[in-house]
Amino acid sequence: MLYRPLILFTCTLSLACAEEILHLDKIAVEETYSVIEERKENSIAKRIIKGEELTQYGDMNALEMLKRTPGVTISEGKGKKGSPGKGYTKVLIDGEEVSSTKRGNPLEHISPDMIERLEVMTNGSAEYSAESMGGIVNIILKKPASEGKTIAKLTAGEYEGEPMASLFAQQEGKSGKLSYLVNTTLSNNSQDDASSTSTNAYYAENDNESRYRSLSLNTKLIYVPSSKDKYMFDGALNRSDYTKESTEERVGSVNETLLQHDEGDALMLWAKLSGSHNLSGTELVEWKLKYHANNSDGLTRTDNATTLREQNDEGSFRVSGAEGSYSKAYETHFIKTGIEFKRLHQRDDVSTSLNGILDPDQHQSLREDKGSLYLQDEISMSEQMIVTPGIRFERSIRRFEQTADIDYVAPSLHAVYKLNENDNLRASVAKTVKLPRLSELSASLDSSLDENDLNHPDVTGNPNLKEESALSYEVRYEHFFDDKGVLSVGGFYRVIDDKIEKLTTWNGTRYVERPENAGEGKLWSLEFELKKSLDRYVSGLGVFGNATFQDSSLVTDGVKRTIKGTNDYIYNIGIDHRLESYRLTYGAAYRYVSGYDDPLDESGVSESQEGHGTLDLYASKRLDSTYKLGLNLKNITQESITTTSKRYSAGVLSETQIDHENSRFHFLVTLEGRW
Repeated sequence: MLYRPLILFTCTLSLACAEEILHLDKIAVEETYSVIEERKENSIAKRIIKGEELTQYGDMNALEMLKRTPGVTISEGKGKKGSPGKGYTKVLIDGEEVSSTKRGNPLEHISPDMIERLEVMTNGSAEYSAESMGGIVNIILKKPASEGKTIAKLTAGEYEGEPMASLFAQQEGKSGKLSYLVNTTLSNNSQDDASSTSTNAYYAENDNESRYRSLSLNTKLIYVPSSKDKYMFDGALNRSDYTKESTEERVGSVNETLLQHDEGDALMLWAKLSGSHNLSGTELVEWKLKYHANNSDGLTRTDNATTLREQNDEGSFRVSGAEGSYSKAYETHFIKTGIEFKRLHQRDDVSTSLNGILDPDQHQSLREDKGSLYLQDEISMSEQMIVTPGIRFERSIRRFEQTADIDYVAPSLHAVYKLNENDNLRASVAKTVKLPRLSELSASLDSSLDENDLNHPDVTGNPNLKEESALSYEVRYEHFFDDKGVLSVGGFYRVIDDKIEKLTTWNGTRYVERPENAGEGKLWSLEFELKKSLDRYVSGLGVFGNATFQDSSLVTDGVKRTIKGTNDYIYNIGIDHRLESYRLTYGAAYRYVSGYDDPLDESGVSESQEGHGTLDLYASKRLDSTYKLGLNLKNITQESITTTSKRYSAGVLSETQIDHENSRFHFLVTLEGRW
C-alpha cells in the first residue's frame, strides 16, 4: 500500500487549565495542573485535548469537533453522514455511553463551549467498558467554577444563501457548599447542498435543502457538605427537529423528477446522581445512578408523479442503571474495583404505504440487561515504571425474538516506562469486544423508498448477529517539550474474530443492507502527533498536526480482502498565530481523509471512495476584558466526496453507480461576552 508523504507540524497555545486531580494516597487537589502534565503522568496512554484547542474553528457541536480529534474516523459520503460510536470508536460523555437513534444524536446537542477536554484511548482499561474495540473517546464537560461567571455567545452566518445561527448562554457560581452550572444552547441552521448520481439506467442531479433546530438545557450541581463527601447531579434535556427537501432530476431510459421530503424530531433526557466519599486518606467510595431516554419520530415521503411512498417511524431508547467503585492506595499499589448494572430497552414502530395503501406495520421491542465487575491495580514498580493490570467480566442478556446470554472476560495490561523527565515509552495489550447495537439486531426495515439504489439501500438488522472480539496491542513513544508541546509516535495491531460488516444485497426488486459476521480480520495502524510552539522563531507562532496510517485484511471462507471502508490515512495540520499587541489570534486547519478501494465482497458488491480535504480559517480578536469577536471561514476547498459502487451477478458486472456529494463553503461570525 502506498502512502503519500506527510510533514507534520504542531504547536499548542496555552495548555494550562484548572483541573481537579484526585490521587488516593495523597488526596491532593492541584488547581494549575495542565493537560500535558496529566498526560505525562497518567499510567494509561491518553491523548488529552483541551476544548479551547478545538472550539476556535467554528464547529457547531461535538460531532463536528470529533472530526479533528486524533485517531477518530467519521465516515461520510453515499448520502449519509456518519457518526462515531457506530463503528469501532466508543464515545462517552462524562464516562457515559452515547446512545442515539435515527432521529437524534446527543453529540449534536453539545456545544463546544460546554467541553472541558477530550480524552482519547487506543486501548481501554478494566475500569472502562470492555466494548472498547477501536478505542474510547471520553468527552469531559465543564464543571462549575468556584467564582461566579456568566458567558453568552452569539453565532450567525450563511450556508449557500441559507441562514445559520446559534446562541449559547451559561451561568456558574457557588453558594455556600453548593456549586452550580446551568447553560442553554439554541440553534436554527439551514443549508443547501448538491449531489449527483450516475447509474447504468440514469443520471441524476440532486438539490438538498435542510433545516435543523434544537434547544438544549443542561445543569450540573455539586454539593460538598464536608471535606470527605461530595454529591453531584447532572441533567440534560434536548429537543430537536429537522426537515429536508430533496429534488432529484433523473435523465435516462425514463426521465422523471423525484421529490423526497424527510422530517423528524427527537426528545432526549439525561439524568445522573453520583457521590464520592473519602473513607480515609487512602480509601474512596464512589457511586452513580443514571437514567437516559431518547424518543424520536419521523416521516419520509417520495413522490415521482406516479407513485407516492411514505414511511412513518417512531422509536424510543431507555437506559437505567447503577454502579459503584472502591479505591484504595496501599504502599506501591493503587487498587480499584467496581460493579455496574444497567438495563437497555429499545422500541421501533414502522409503517409504510404505497399510494395510500398501508403495508403491515412493523413492531420491534428489544431488551438487554448488562452487568459487569472489574478489578484494576496500578503498581509502581520503580520511580521509572508503572504497570496497570486489570480484568473485567461482563454479562449481557438479550431478550427479543430469541434470548441470548453472552459472557466475556476482558483482561488488559498497560505499562509506562519513564525514560527521563520528558520521555515516556508505553505499551499495552487488551482483550475487547463489540456487541451488536440493538438497532443492528432489530428486524424492522428502514426503507429508502423510491431513492433505493446501491448507495441508498433499505436498512435492516440481523437478529442472528454475533459479537466481535479482538486482541489489541499498542506501543507508543512520547516526548514532552518544555513549552508544553508534545511529540508522539505509536502504533497498534488488532486481531478480530467475527468481524461485523454491513453488506448490501439485491433481493430481486430492491437493495437491502444488513450487518453480517464477515470473518476474521486484522488491522494495523501507525499514528503521529506533534504540538510545538515556534515562539522562539516568531513570537506567538505555533503549528500542529496528527496523522493515522492504516491497513487491514479480512478472511471470509478462505477468501482474503481488506476490511470495508478502511481509509489508507487521515491527517490534520494547521497553524496558529497570536499578535499580542493587537489581542488578535488567527490560524488555519486542513483535514484530509484518503480514499479506499474495497474489493468484491461476498454479496457481489465492491466500493471505492476518493480522498477529500477540508480547509478552515479562523480569526478572533479580544475587544476588551469582556467581549471577543470571531470570524470563521469553513470548508473553503468545497471538495466533492466521490463514491463508486459496482455490483456483479454470476461474476459479470451488472451495475455501476457513482455518487458525488459536495458540501458548500460557509462563514460564521461570533460575539462572545464573559462577565
